[in-house]
Amino acid sequence: MARDYTIGRGEVHFARFLPGTTTRTGYRYLGNTPEFSLTLESETLDHYNSDRGIREKDASVTIEVTRSGTIATDEINNENVSMFLFSANGAEVITSAGGAVTGYAIADVIPGQSYPLGVDAADPVGALSIAYPGTGPTAFAVKKGATVFTAGDDYVYTPASALLKIIDGGAILKGDDITVDFTELAYSYELVKSGSEPVTGALKFVTYNPIGPDRIFTFPYVSISPNGDWNLKGDEWQQLPLNFEILRLGDLEAIYMNGAPFTP
Repeated sequence: MARDYTIGRGEVHFARFLPGTTTRTGYRYLGNTPEFSLTLESETLDHYNSDRGIREKDASVTIEVTRSGTIATDEINNENVSMFLFSANGAEVITSAGGAVTGYAIADVIPGQSYPLGVDAADPVGALSIAYPGTGPTAFAVKKGATVFTAGDDYVYTPASALLKIIDGGAILKGDDITVDFTELAYSYELVKSGSEPVTGALKFVTYNPIGPDRIFTFPYVSISPNGDWNLKGDEWQQLPLNFEILRLGDLEAIYMNGAPFTP
């Protein structure tokens, strides 16, 4: 007799829906997923006959079913992070044309603290790539009125963090209002912005089991949300824990599972 003992392995693929629709895009491989599981729960309404003798159940109907699952991925790419952060648009590419900035104002500074450059009401990230120290008209300069401060003695700019630190004990004093001249370079970067709604789309789980039959699970409509902690610092491989709720899409069933095609 054949024994279908199984050790589970497989790949998870996700296709986002276009914003505001249930029209899916192409499937994207999530990368390595140490965990993928399904949970199905149901609620029944029972009926009992109470006319004679003991009360006995004579009917039971299912009135509710909930289908869900969990995913853990250790591929910490921006698209996966966007699902964890409820990002409706996924990872966006932001482009800066660059250019000279004169007199960028930082008010009421405190020595020992650091300040980003280029931040405004619409952009909390600010300038990420600056010509430093620069030369001539593109030279990086920190000023208070006509006073020009000295790099290394009064301040230090760290390109890796894009922060300007005011040195404690330098010529820049607590409460000073300073300005910064700098040249922002042309560059692009990926940005993920958090949101407040789960990411929706279609999901496929393609098994590659070392033992047991292989199958493909298709979920035409799922809603993905975060499921716990993303440990940003530690001595273990990072993982993104995700929940997915399996929903019905029109007349389609919630789950399709197919085996390999065969010839009758």
